[in-house]
Amino acid sequence: MNKAVIFDLDGTLLDTVPDIMDNINIMLEHFGYKTRSENEIKRFVGCGARNLVALSVGKELTKEELDERLIFYNTAYTASVSPKTHLFDGIEVVLKTLKSRGYKLAILTNKPQETTNTVVREYLQDFGFDMIVGQSGSVKCKPDKTATLKILDSLKVEAKNAFFVGDGETDVETSINAGTCGIAALWGYRDKEQLKNAGAKTFATAPIELLELIK
Repeated sequence: MNKAVIFDLDGTLLDTVPDIMDNINIMLEHFGYKTRSENEIKRFVGCGARNLVALSVGKELTKEELDERLIFYNTAYTASVSPKTHLFDGIEVVLKTLKSRGYKLAILTNKPQETTNTVVREYLQDFGFDMIVGQSGSVKCKPDKTATLKILDSLKVEAKNAFFVGDGETDVETSINAGTCGIAALWGYRDKEQLKNAGAKTFATAPIELLELIK
């Protein structure tokens, strides 16, 4: 029987907020807006870069204006190679153990694919992920279930034999929509109440607890 674990990226595998904040603030300063705090960025992360940029700007923009600011941010972020990003404590052990237990591993993130590839290459390339899917024109953002089902189809894993681990409301909703076993990560950027309100039933307070929940 094939089995899989699909992970969110930001706030689940990696603490990326310091680098996201740096590059959002570079963009904001360039276009003459006020910069944002770490707590604000944590609230804004999770629904894709376009939404992140729009919320960070905090003013109504035309599509062309938002496109311009989004391109600037994505270019700066990808070029930075994320020097402040790091794995959450315990993630390395979790990934290696799950792989040894025969799980196929995948990443599904609303981060743009190009930036995702850069971050994964820098921090996660040694863990044997079977699929890495970021946001692109052909991939709908979470909580849409399409990308999750495509990953499972490619890996030849039934939804009932798959776990979805993420720290955001969109991850909880994606897991519910796709019929996977969801685990809400409390070490990320949302609190338990927020995730519970999104429909989460199973929680892990630290990465190492995943090894008890995913057998």
